[in-house]
Amino acid sequence: MHDLFAPGGRLAGALPAFEARPQQAALAEEVEAALADSEHLLVEAGTGTGKSLGYLLPALESGRRVVIATATKALQEQLLTSDVPLAARALGRRLKVAVVKGRQNYLCRRSVYGLGLLGGELLRGEGDAAAYERLLPWIEATATGDRAELELEPSETLWSELAVGADRCVGRRCPFSSSCFAEAARARAASADLVIANHALYFADLAVRERNDGVGILPEHDAVIFDEAHRLEDSAAAWLGGRVSAGGLGRLARDVERGCREAALPAPARLLDRVGRHARALFRETAPLSGRVRLRAAPAGGRPLADSLADLGTALAGRGEELDAIARRCVEQAVHVDSCLGPDVDRVVWAEPEALAWAPVDVAGPLRELLWEGGPTAILVSATLAAGGDTAFLRERLGLRRARELLLDSPFDYGARTLLYLPGGLPEPRDPHAPVRVAEEVIALCRLSAGRALVLTSSYRALTALAERLRGAVPQTVLVQGEAPRERLLERFRADVDSILVATSTFWQGIDVPGEALSLLVIDKLPFAAPGDPLVEARCERLAANGLDGFAHYLLPAAVLQLRQGFGRLVRSHADRGVVAILDPRLRTRGYGRVFLDSLPACPVVSERAAVADFFALETRLSA
Repeated sequence: MHDLFAPGGRLAGALPAFEARPQQAALAEEVEAALADSEHLLVEAGTGTGKSLGYLLPALESGRRVVIATATKALQEQLLTSDVPLAARALGRRLKVAVVKGRQNYLCRRSVYGLGLLGGELLRGEGDAAAYERLLPWIEATATGDRAELELEPSETLWSELAVGADRCVGRRCPFSSSCFAEAARARAASADLVIANHALYFADLAVRERNDGVGILPEHDAVIFDEAHRLEDSAAAWLGGRVSAGGLGRLARDVERGCREAALPAPARLLDRVGRHARALFRETAPLSGRVRLRAAPAGGRPLADSLADLGTALAGRGEELDAIARRCVEQAVHVDSCLGPDVDRVVWAEPEALAWAPVDVAGPLRELLWEGGPTAILVSATLAAGGDTAFLRERLGLRRARELLLDSPFDYGARTLLYLPGGLPEPRDPHAPVRVAEEVIALCRLSAGRALVLTSSYRALTALAERLRGAVPQTVLVQGEAPRERLLERFRADVDSILVATSTFWQGIDVPGEALSLLVIDKLPFAAPGDPLVEARCERLAANGLDGFAHYLLPAAVLQLRQGFGRLVRSHADRGVVAILDPRLRTRGYGRVFLDSLPACPVVSERAAVADFFALETRLSA
């Protein structure tokens, strides 16, 4: 590692703009030692450490088969197109790397063939039919079938008819198996030096291995590196839980009809009608107009739907391989409905518009059993793993008791290049006047910065309101999350330097916009999870039952990690400079505000907008 990362070393020879970073070398040495000793490792590597190369090079030099699992497609793309080629040059050898995604990310030739035979009649909406026609040139020309290639973002209903998830795949019995895009991706992975996946697929691989005597989706491997590891708990909860939706049941019904038609058998119309009626009744009974609502008692309509699905599975079983596979899906859906009928201290159940879902309250036990104690060597890396100066919160949430630990500061000089603006006089978020005052502040700041701003909101409602006000008040282009695919929005934001991007949710993390295009970062309020969210509420109740305060032991440290992630979007290189504005007075008025402030990089803090104006005026003079 010293030869690779030292000044004048092999990495410097491969990268003309190389800067020796002690933090990056320390990361690489610790990863090398953890792989050699087969010990789990937690590493917080601040922004600018160069963490991807810091773990890639020792992983590739270890002689071990390593899987890298990320939380976002953007990081997968960065690894594949930038970091891995650079690592190959530094090591002086060719590397065979494969990105593996879930089947639902790939076009299914069998589904497309079926749509062609039926003249697209399964596409119920006019919008989907028109979008399908626009997608046909890509469908006919694509070499990978990867949804990420698309400029047009198809609706979920359309893509569900074009793609094939694990529940609909017939495997080697498919007449198109030899040209399957998903299988081709897995074949490339089997012979690769390095495999890149995402958290969800990695956990799905664990589940498949548990059922299939150790045979999984991903190739055999000695170690896994979880990048963006601060998101592991939610990924694990989704994997360990389940979901029943109107869309999923509709696809199942259409697959029953299609399977029976292809087998020249009559479809079980009465059973399909029963399933449809009971599903509609259940969702009418439980579904809110928006958001999530926790279910503390079994809904009355759940048992009839579960029984109907089980009966449908029984009727289809034994009528051919494909109908057997569909029958198993019916039984699996019945099991998921059953799981939603018995919320208890270990499982939380909630309703969404046209869906029911459930998840375990605590993932620590299952992860400890399936991954930490019996799995490959695990290395968890993120820019934000510590809350309050240590990783105790994350270790407890994930059940990771025994692991080495390394906390590395960012090499960036935030004190010289960043200004933190905490305006005085703003109302607290629950004040009815807060949205208007926050919008006025955002508009004023974007005028001072001449655009070049990322505005991170805490909800979609706030996003919509802010975007509407901005579009009528500033001359710059205002880009809004949801109006285009995520990567297309980021491409436009980088290219149109003066633009303003308003976003929430996933844009708080995993995006990289170095340079002038992001000179102002605005955060509307502290990113506390909604206490009424079913899963958050259940986790706090679990802590209370154990004599712990849910706010102090869950809501606060989780919000600290999220704020640190958002703050990290601003400075992405040594040349970057800019302003972070946090428009939440609780940083000053509440005792816990100090916990947030102490977690952020040390930089000048101001409360007057004139100081922001001076900062951008100085920036203009420096650039001139």
